[in-house]
Amino acid sequence: MGILMTVEESILGTGERERREIVGYIQMLLDSINDLMVKYKQELKNMGVINRLGILTEIITMHKYNPEVYMGNYWEELLSLINIIKQDQKLANEVKDIEELIEKINSLKELVKF
Repeated sequence: MGILMTVEESILGTGERERREIVGYIQMLLDSINDLMVKYKQELKNMGVINRLGILTEIITMHKYNPEVYMGNYWEELLSLINIIKQDQKLANEVKDIEELIEKINSLKELVKF
């Protein structure tokens, strides 16, 4: 198995496997955020985050196969908006799956070092 990983890594290049994993998790994250925006549109609007959240998800969707594009400022801003949403008691439970995906993406991000 170790030889297979070495061959795969030499074919894909350093960090490529993690980049691919990030792309998979990003798709799940975007789906979850879009569901949240549809389901809780009014609450997110009242919190003042819906417009920027929509813009960020569009930017990330456009570049989802190129994590190096959104892992800088856009990613940090998205995390900031999720933290604002978490503060609402009603929505705190709704973002648990989003938080789990973010944790997975962040750990992969550390390995790739964008």
